[in-house]
Amino acid sequence: MRAAHVSALEPRLLAGLISCAGGSESRRRRFGARLDLARSMGFRAALRKARERAPSMLPGYVRDSVYREIWTAAAARAGADCEEIGPDVLRLERDGASTFVRQQVTALDDPVTLDLALDKPAVHRLLRGVGVPVPEHVEFGWRDLAPAERFLATGGACVVKAADGTAGGEGTTAGVDTPVRLLRACLHAARYGERLLIERQAPGPVYRLLFLDGDLIDVIRHLPPRLEGDGRASVEDLIRAENDRRRAAGGAAGLSLLGVGLDTVFALERQSLALSSVVPRGEEVTIQTVTNDNRIEDTTTVRHPLEEELVSAARRAAAAVGLRLAGVDVVTPHAGVSLERAGGVVTEVNGTPGIHHHYHVADPHEATHVAVPILERVLEAAREAAAHRQEQEAT
Repeated sequence: MRAAHVSALEPRLLAGLISCAGGSESRRRRFGARLDLARSMGFRAALRKARERAPSMLPGYVRDSVYREIWTAAAARAGADCEEIGPDVLRLERDGASTFVRQQVTALDDPVTLDLALDKPAVHRLLRGVGVPVPEHVEFGWRDLAPAERFLATGGACVVKAADGTAGGEGTTAGVDTPVRLLRACLHAARYGERLLIERQAPGPVYRLLFLDGDLIDVIRHLPPRLEGDGRASVEDLIRAENDRRRAAGGAAGLSLLGVGLDTVFALERQSLALSSVVPRGEEVTIQTVTNDNRIEDTTTVRHPLEEELVSAARRAAAAVGLRLAGVDVVTPHAGVSLERAGGVVTEVNGTPGIHHHYHVADPHEATHVAVPILERVLEAAREAAAHRQEQEAT
């Protein structure tokens, strides 16, 4: 196999060089991923990125502030008190019942269930067991890529990701459609662990269905992040300007920054672009295929009813994992028909869904205040737990 560009290191050679490097294996994989990305970006851009040492998220205090505002507003609507216990922990109390929340994390689901939700192959097995369409996929190990190579050879673009322990699109690369891209995507996913997953890429936007004890409380639609050219700025300049805008907004324009990873490289290549390309005025460029870091303008609240069978499938997915609060990610080209008819799939079931996404939408006046029903439910659970303790103490 040979890479598309003469100057590009063939990934198997790169992997061999990594194996000869010093340090732990996980450290060598991280080094190799950075080296591969650097030669894709161009070493000048890579040097600027390294010099900036830009994080992928806004500072933690910004996220804390956004969630403090969300929960404080929800408490006011629910007639509850909200007290700051620590920088990122709040105590919510009403009528003697109290609970703690940490950003989007509540006491509704137990740690074992939350860990299970992060194991993507296990979740796929559970979903198939209840008849929920999931992507065709193969689990494999970093040391043996042959199963993934055979899967890719059957045709169609794929997504490569770590099999467990990640969230927010970490280490995920879409548009994997050649053996060389597969090897590179595996290298990048392996930064997060040796267990990897390759999935058939489904067409269409991402719909996040938020369930609370089986009740659908909101739906949002994510499109991939896009930026508009001005005829002067390069793609890299546009990304930097967008991130400056997000930093200046202090959380109001989202909590993540628009990173440059392998998914960005592949997305630009499909448009015959590179980071150094100048985008014509008024023309939009898709920066990534993975939607986690998209703009607020790329996320909308879905007000029209989704097809009943689609919603039922997503509800079964949440129940199969055992989550009370679940963000079910559905990828489908047509939300007006069942997943089977549209060729759609459930890609993930999130146990600690970022509820800020339901507020950070293109039209915030149309946003659903999802923290209110969640707060009502956690206070109800806290009241029931307190009553149970009192009964036990009485006996």
